[in-house]
Amino acid sequence: MRKSIFIVFLLFVSILSFGQGYVINGSVKGSTKGIATLRTYFRDGNEKLDSASIEEDGRFYFRGQIRDAVPALLTLNGKKTYRLYLEPGVTLEVKLVPGKEKKNRIKGSKLTDEWYEIVSPKNKEDYYVHLSRLDNWVINHPEHIFCPDIIASYLAHRWDYDELNRTLNTLKGEALNTYHYRKLRQREESIRNLKIGGKAPDLAMKNADGKQIRLGNFVRENKYTLLHFWASWSEESREENISLVSVYNKYKNKGFNIVSVSLDDDRNEWKRAIKADGLSWEQLSDLKKWESQAVEQYMLKAIPYNVLIDNEGSILAFNLKTNELSDLLKELTGSRGFEIKGSFAGLDEGVMTLELLLKDGKKERMTTKIVNGLFEFSGSVDMVCTGIITLPSRLGELSFFLGNENIEISGDVKDLDNVRISGSESNDEFLQIADMCNRKKNPMQCLMNYVLDNPQSIYSPLIISSYLAPYLNTNELREIVLRLDGQAKLTFQYDMLLKHLEELDKNEKIGQKVKDFVLNDSNGKPVSLSQFVSKNKCTLIYFWASWDNMSRLRNKELRVLYNRYKNEGFDIIGVSLDDSRAAWTNAIEEEGLKWTNVSDLKRWNSVIVKLYELEHIPQNILVDSKGNIISRNLNFEDLNQSILLYLQH
Repeated sequence: MRKSIFIVFLLFVSILSFGQGYVINGSVKGSTKGIATLRTYFRDGNEKLDSASIEEDGRFYFRGQIRDAVPALLTLNGKKTYRLYLEPGVTLEVKLVPGKEKKNRIKGSKLTDEWYEIVSPKNKEDYYVHLSRLDNWVINHPEHIFCPDIIASYLAHRWDYDELNRTLNTLKGEALNTYHYRKLRQREESIRNLKIGGKAPDLAMKNADGKQIRLGNFVRENKYTLLHFWASWSEESREENISLVSVYNKYKNKGFNIVSVSLDDDRNEWKRAIKADGLSWEQLSDLKKWESQAVEQYMLKAIPYNVLIDNEGSILAFNLKTNELSDLLKELTGSRGFEIKGSFAGLDEGVMTLELLLKDGKKERMTTKIVNGLFEFSGSVDMVCTGIITLPSRLGELSFFLGNENIEISGDVKDLDNVRISGSESNDEFLQIADMCNRKKNPMQCLMNYVLDNPQSIYSPLIISSYLAPYLNTNELREIVLRLDGQAKLTFQYDMLLKHLEELDKNEKIGQKVKDFVLNDSNGKPVSLSQFVSKNKCTLIYFWASWDNMSRLRNKELRVLYNRYKNEGFDIIGVSLDDSRAAWTNAIEEEGLKWTNVSDLKRWNSVIVKLYELEHIPQNILVDSKGNIISRNLNFEDLNQSILLYLQH
């Protein structure tokens, strides 16, 4: 008898240690048998796949043990998928009506109800509004177990490494103890190097003849390799193949090659497409479609897609169109040198100077004599750069873009505005951009749009420094410069812009005491700045307005900082240049601004404008408890670092 009681006791303890049961009672209307699968995502990072038969009457059942509430995906016949949250001791009643999703009913799980309440689109909101709302929800609920799931399901595919890292670092508590948080951290590590200049992830697959090929070995054998992702079933891929064949034939004898990775799952269809499209380069596939290892390694979301890699495995470019690829290969594989020949009417002798503005802020200067009115320069450059020719006796100068090309220059020394420069494709392209914008009603906006749409372009830094910078305040200039990427960051002008920003920062009066004021908060209560900042280790004074779009965009970043440091001695006081109390308070509520907000509701007639000499918003000033300025007008990353360093100090 005692032995029996002991055995029962052990069984009871083992059940308690394993967890509690969940039950899914499911039914599919109109079903005629099939298979239902349930993929459960456990908090330790493991998955479990169960299956159940769908009977003739449409019923199916799942039962299992879990310790904690966890997400799961219910899939019918490998097609339609539904999100559930399984909870210990809970029975879910699932009634599904394929094709009529509004009639679906999932009852019994409060977490599942809450999930659909949060993630379902509201009031016919469009795609981007929907994602923005989910993004805001994550920021305002950093401890909720839904956060990593929402990020993984809706947001992460649009984010680069910095955005993913920044958002994951805001999560805490139970949100960190979830399957999707662990997987997102793995994704974060995977995409860290998926950027221009980073190392291309290696992969190994069998080719169409069944031979194992490793990408790393292949790229070392060629100067430049295009890793090309496609599939026989993708119409866009098949159309692109036609143009890609032409580029391959043009540059295959100049150190260029292609490796294609197919997301097919049918070997015969794959081989037929290779033959039909005339693809003579190496073809690889593991025939797993979107389950291919390449999808995970290169974070593929769509095909066709490509990555250009050099022989050291470094990434040179992403997703080039065939004409862009051809232009880049022409530059990379062309003759390694330039030759400039020219003449100016009225200039028969003297010394001509050519200054090359090279990447990373470097310069190269060369001179040549003018003989019988003619002059020549020759040399080589690693990439397209700006050249400045200076005429003798300070008669003037002209600048242009040049690569390793044969360039001819001709003109009249008395009319340098109409000098003819031929043979430089890059200079012709830049002039076309400038001419296009000059014909617009708002040329500056046209140039701004070009920079925003082409942050990797070598022309963007010059457009900013020569045209846009005089019209931008420090904060706006910093924002647009930090958007630049790829080839743009290698130019001389980019380095010059960074140095210019450093000089501007020196004039921000760091260390001086901020000017005090008293304004009413949104409840009509007077707030003294000096008293407010004295309560905190450091305070951010944030000048904004509900009517300013850039201000509204900054609110998300400030919510991150506020939530991250509010319990460590950091606070924010928002100073608004609104003139409508309703618009101001509505914006505070809509944006979820939990910090103190003040205003005298006089817009640009506010005493704050004169006190702080404001010419634009948004602006920010970080001060210590005595009101001494720590920093001014920093972007998110720099402001985060400034706050962190000061709090630790």
